[in-house]
Amino acid sequence: MSYLSQETDRQRRAILAAADRLLAGTPRKSSGNLSTVQLAAEAGVKYWIIAQKHTDLREHFQRLAGEAKNIPAAARKTHDAHEKLKQDHAELRRHCGGLEELVQTYAHALNELARENQQLKERLEALPDNVRQLTRGRRRS
Repeated sequence: MSYLSQETDRQRRAILAAADRLLAGTPRKSSGNLSTVQLAAEAGVKYWIIAQKHTDLREHFQRLAGEAKNIPAAARKTHDAHEKLKQDHAELRRHCGGLEELVQTYAHALNELARENQQLKERLEALPDNVRQLTRGRRRS
C-alpha cells in the first residue's frame, strides 16, 4: 500500500505491511487468503481492531483484494513467471559482466606472455652459432 511510509502508528503500520504481504502472495503468519480475518492474523492483531477501529484500512484492503481476485490466475502466474525471468536475466547479465572482465584479464596476461616469449626467442637467435647457452644443470655429487 502506498501510504505505509506515512503512518506513525505501529498497529496501522503492521496492518499495512500485512496487507502488502497478502496482496503480494507472500504471507508469513496466515493462510494467505485475501480476507479481513487473514489480514488480522497476518498483522498479529485482533479481528475487531481491523473491523471496528481501522475501518479505513479494512475497506482499502477489501477494495484491493477484490481487484486482485478479478485478475485471472493465468495472468498472475504469467506475471510471476515474467518477474522471475527478469530477475534471472539481471543475474545472468551480472555474471556475464564478470566473465567479460575475466576474459580481458586473461587476454592481457596472454599478450604479456607472448611478448616476453618473443623477446626471449630474439635473444636466443642473437647468440652466435659457435656459442652454446649454458643452463643450470645437475650438480655433481
